[in-house]
Amino acid sequence: MWVVLESVVEVLKGLDTWQQMIAGICLSALLALSIRFIIWTPAKMFVKKTDVEWDDELMMLITPVLNYAVFLTGVYFSIVWSMDENSIIATTFATLAVLVIMLLTGRFLSKSVSAFLPATLGSIDERTELEISGATGVIISFFKVIIWGSAILLILAHLNVDITAALASLTIFSLVIGMAVQDSASNFLISVQLMVDKPYEVGDKIQVDTIIGTVAEIGFLSTKIRTFAETLVIVPNRTIANTIVTNYAKGGPDNSPRRVNLKLDITVDYSENPSHVKSVLREILDENEHILSEPAPVILFTHMLDSALSFRINSWVEDYADEWIARDQILSQILKRFDEEEISIPYPHMQIKYDQEEAAEGREATAKKRRVAKARVDEKARAAQSEVERAECRERIEAINLELENDEIEEELKVELNVELFQLEKRLDLSNND
Repeated sequence: MWVVLESVVEVLKGLDTWQQMIAGICLSALLALSIRFIIWTPAKMFVKKTDVEWDDELMMLITPVLNYAVFLTGVYFSIVWSMDENSIIATTFATLAVLVIMLLTGRFLSKSVSAFLPATLGSIDERTELEISGATGVIISFFKVIIWGSAILLILAHLNVDITAALASLTIFSLVIGMAVQDSASNFLISVQLMVDKPYEVGDKIQVDTIIGTVAEIGFLSTKIRTFAETLVIVPNRTIANTIVTNYAKGGPDNSPRRVNLKLDITVDYSENPSHVKSVLREILDENEHILSEPAPVILFTHMLDSALSFRINSWVEDYADEWIARDQILSQILKRFDEEEISIPYPHMQIKYDQEEAAEGREATAKKRRVAKARVDEKARAAQSEVERAECRERIEAINLELENDEIEEELKVELNVELFQLEKRLDLSNND
């Protein structure tokens, strides 16, 4: 083998310079083809057998770069071997070869960013839920600017071009552009913070200042909110970052994030019995399909007003989209049931009685007294049961606090106990901080 190679080299040395160059170029092309068929073809066959697709795309992108690199390197050594390496032709071609390789490398990196970055960002979204894949176009453009900017600077440096003045001009230009797009840049940085913090997502019902609606789109400069009046409001992300945002879709627990608290204040006449009123209200809530049984609705006698007794209904709806439906149904049922139960709602009115109506009113009053008596018994039993449950809650809270005092408790168990403690304290606080 070596004997054959030495014979070929001796034959080439006997040729003229231009003949040596042609022979070197042909051998370089032959070497590139040999590597392509001997190495890259089996590598492609191996890659196609794998289950993943990214290696196929990588092989397709890197193959032409390496083929051209092998060919140009072979041609460069052929020229250096056939003539003086310090000659103008050798220096010029070496420079051109390096520039072509740099451009091919920049092209390879640029195409790689376009091919692999979207999938990478999608994978990051699945693992971290940062929702950064929506900014794929901006991120790809950013990386391409860095790649081609670096390639141009390297090419200029290889050509011995003084880039100091260019960098100074670029710096001044960047300052001017930076001042011109200061607001946009601020919005961009704030958008990145919003993506990390994730105070809301597309489809969430939110309130920003006086604007209430559903998030239609989250952009890098603004958030689009579709209001219930079918108008699209575009709010700059900088405005959102500097104001209070209420997210109605994230208020509930992890297993029911769209749960919303529904509170209603009801007033009745001073002549009404609180136990009777609370019993009727509880029946109305139990019959409504939108009101959750857990957490259980709470009905409290809250105020003795000048001309009325005030009751607070504190209940929960599983989906905030059903809040106004549930409110409508409950209020409608309250009017209907209060009329049936002869529970008076105070309002300015005048009442005129006739003697022939007194007998009928007496019978109705007797029936109402029976219902009131039953409501008193039921409410007394319910109040006793409530006190038992509250006592059990307090005992459990004391037990949890003792467990949390243990320094050797596992972190996962500690988190579970704190969540349970919060839920128990919330059950005890019937006022719900309102």
